[in-house]
Amino acid sequence: MSQSANRETRERLIEAGKKVIFQKGFHRARVSDITAEAGLAHGTFYIYFRSKEEFLLSLLHSVREEILSLIEEGRRAISEGNLKGGKDLVFVKPFDLMVRERELAKILFFEAICSDRKFQEFYKESKEILLRETREALQLLNIENSEIKAHMLMGTARHLIEILILTGEEVKARWVEVLKELGVYS
Repeated sequence: MSQSANRETRERLIEAGKKVIFQKGFHRARVSDITAEAGLAHGTFYIYFRSKEEFLLSLLHSVREEILSLIEEGRRAISEGNLKGGKDLVFVKPFDLMVRERELAKILFFEAICSDRKFQEFYKESKEILLRETREALQLLNIENSEIKAHMLMGTARHLIEILILTGEEVKARWVEVLKELGVYS
């Protein structure tokens, strides 16, 4: 099988898996549900993932890497003097991504983290990395109390995503208000 065919099959599994897990929840979703949704043989799943847990961790890692890539690009823009574009990339675009991937956040926050040490470790590691990256971006912008404000931003982002998950309420405008109130965004 060619690399592009492998990539395509893996992508079909990922899209099908997202759909099934979002509909049924992580614990009720079965690998056979995912492969049926993808129109693939059951064993195909195990060519790409050892378990359903590894599958979900793969999804979570890919979103985290996307967020970190945005932050890195934003910090580079800030260093080059593009403050507006850099702030958008560091603070607004990652939040937009979390809003878009709210179903994954829902599974991590309310289901997976409560059931498996691997997800708890992923969550803890992600928080530490994102806190550090946020703090460093704030320092680059010469924002006072960058340590405290980084914690405030991380807590507020999680809180707003939880509101979105639990109520469906639009939260982006509130996020921008918080950024402005903390002197991070104008």
